[in-house]
Amino acid sequence: MTSSTAQGAPGRQGRFRKSWLAGAALIVAVGVGVTGCATTETPQSSSQGAAAGATAEAFTAQTAAGAQVAVPGSKPSVLFFFSIECGACGPFTKALAEVQQSAPEAANYVAVDVASYETAPEVEAFLTGNEASSLAYTVDTDASLITAHQINQLETTVVLDASGTEVFRSVAPSVAQIRDALTEVAAQ
Repeated sequence: MTSSTAQGAPGRQGRFRKSWLAGAALIVAVGVGVTGCATTETPQSSSQGAAAGATAEAFTAQTAAGAQVAVPGSKPSVLFFFSIECGACGPFTKALAEVQQSAPEAANYVAVDVASYETAPEVEAFLTGNEASSLAYTVDTDASLITAHQINQLETTVVLDASGTEVFRSVAPSVAQIRDALTEVAAQ
């Protein structure tokens, strides 16, 4: 009887250990998923991005007022890739709108929603709620924009020159970095 009890104990410990490891793996997986939306990664320039120097796929965005915005267009474009479900994306849309207000003629400012199931009214409500209703927007319903720009993280900002060539890329860049990128592209 002593031998069967001794043999039973390691079995319970083994099951406990496996359950604990599975729980820890789940916590790590959830943590990785959440950090994709709330990153503090150091912004990097386009020369280090995956699509450096690539020419953009043409598309048309719209404003809440119904105006059409062609990208690429007659001036540079700032593209911000987001989802309305991303909590960290809201404050950045507001910051991008502030850049737009300070230099409206410097570029086309476009928020690109990467969640194909989010609707135009939902995007407009998100932008309005974050004081960014002046931004043009589009919903990437077929993932063609995230594919063309090789976007793998929310809060990615891409600056294109007027011909559609990528000149800057960063995850959650500062307002100063976006302004600097626009100044550089204007000097070209």
